[in-house]
Formats: sequence, structure tokens, C-alpha cells
Amino acid sequence: MKTTLHLIAYSIVLFFGNLNSTWAQQQWQYSQYMNNNFLLNPAEGGTENFTDVKLGLRTQWQGMEGNPRSGFLSAHHPINKNNSQFDDVKPLPHHGVGGYISSDQAGPITQSSLYGSYSYHLPLTVKTTLSFGAFLGVKQFQLNKDALRFEGGESDIVTNGYGTNYLPDATMGLWLYSANYYFGASSFQLLGNKINTSSISNSLNESSLSRHYFVTAGYKLPLTDKVFIVPSFVAKYTAPAPIQFDVNAKIRYQDLYWSGVSYRNKDAVVLLAGLTLDKKWDLGFSYDINTSALNPYNSGSYEILIGYRVNHSAVTPTSQFW
Repeated sequence: MKTTLHLIAYSIVLFFGNLNSTWAQQQWQYSQYMNNNFLLNPAEGGTENFTDVKLGLRTQWQGMEGNPRSGFLSAHHPINKNNSQFDDVKPLPHHGVGGYISSDQAGPITQSSLYGSYSYHLPLTVKTTLSFGAFLGVKQFQLNKDALRFEGGESDIVTNGYGTNYLPDATMGLWLYSANYYFGASSFQLLGNKINTSSISNSLNESSLSRHYFVTAGYKLPLTDKVFIVPSFVAKYTAPAPIQFDVNAKIRYQDLYWSGVSYRNKDAVVLLAGLTLDKKWDLGFSYDINTSALNPYNSGSYEILIGYRVNHSAVTPTSQFW
């Protein structure tokens, strides 16, 4: 596969260049995060009354050579969660455990991750709970240098073969939630580990992973006794890039069907839809209509989400039903 020089430069700068000064986001991008906030915040793990398993696959900028492709498998489970049988009695604290694996590929670059999670949920009132959580794991960055082809001839920018780095990583977050709203804040890549780029390129300096900050919130507004709408947003920041944000609205009929729309500033408008089968299977699909300068060169981004609720028997809906 012939990779153009600008895509090579983008990939190397994004993952292995002077990452503390680049504008690029180093974290994954998914459009259906509002259906799996666990990926945004480890403190969300364990909020359900069941084990929540999710599989997501995304193809971004379809039609462009070397376009990004991402996938993940996540799961989280509550421990000692006992909802009070009395409306005026505050429930007891409980724990959550889980984790996820992911893979993101853009041209010759592949980033793989493996994380475990823990969260502690402390009820503040009868209806409101505050949780704290953490991801601990490892990232692998790999550049397939044999896949690089330069227009106009060879280049000595990179050496031959594969360049691989393994880095420990940590994320922390807090999550405030009830049956009608949620608010979360999290920080990724807390360790700021250095990437040894000497195994990747002869011309790159030592680089490090930048901290990423996410703030998200949502509120459930009932329209009828069976239909409700959920406006939500997420703001993303990493220095020195400007703040990025998504604004979303999702309408849902009971625990059966939903549809929505999302706007990602300076990037895309997203159409979303999904359904729930037998109160166990969750299926979601989204299509991103690119609004940036890349619009003429791609046919959009596609994403599917498949979820399964293990041992689901809860009557009281929690964040999953949003």
C-alpha cells in the first residue's frame, strides 16, 4: 500500500512526534460514547445492576487511504450493590470492577491498550451517588515502517521493520449520578510517560503522552410516561489545543428504541439510532457526516455498538437505559 507523505507525517506526529506541543488528540474517538460512558470515565463502572458488556467497531473517513479504524471490548460489574427497598432510605456504598481492550490503527500506526478498572460508589442522598474510579493498564504503540512509501523516492526519516513502545498508563475520574442526570470529569494519560522514538525514527526526539481531560453531563427529560429525551455534552481538552466539544440529543421510547443527533464542533454531524432486544441486547449504529476540510475526500464515518446485559433483572433503570 502506498502511503502519501502527508499521512505519514500526520501519523508520526500524532503518536511519536513532540506530543507535548502537537494540537492533535491522542485518545480514541467514538460517536456512541453516550451509550458507554465507561470508556470516558472509569468511575462510571459498576453503576448498573448487571454486568455490562460492550463491543464497538468504527471506520473513520471511509474512502481515504490509511483511514483510522478502531475497536474495543469493555465490561464492568457492580459488587455488593443493594438498592434500598424503601424510597426514603439511602443505599449502602458499593464497588465496581471492569476493564477494556482496544485497538486503533491509522495508516502505518497501531495503538493497542489493555486496562483494568476499579470504582467506589458513595451514596450522598437517597437518589444521588458520587463515585471515584481509576483505569490502570498498558499502551502499545507500533509503527510498521515497512509500509511507508514516499512519493518521489525513498527517505531515511525512519528505519526499517517495526518500532514498538510499551508504556504503563493511568486514568482517574469522578462520576455524580442519579436516575435523572449524570456529571463526570476524568483525566487520561496521567503518568505522562516518555516514548522512546529512537527505535522508530532516526530523526525524532524523545516524546511524551499528553494528559487529556474530559467533562461530560446529561439530563433525562420525560416527554410522556413512555418517551423521554436526553440532552448531553462532552468537552475535551489537551494543551495547547483549543477545547473541543460534542452536543447531543437522544430520544428514547421505553427501553426499546432510540434515535439521536450529535454535533462535534469543527468536525462532524452525527446521526444515531439503536434498539434493545429482550432487555438484554443493545444495538447501536451511527454515521458521521464530516464538516471539516476533509469532507470532499471521504464518505463519512461508520460505527456499530453491540451490548449485552449479563444477569439483567433490574426494575429500576440506571445509566444504561439512557
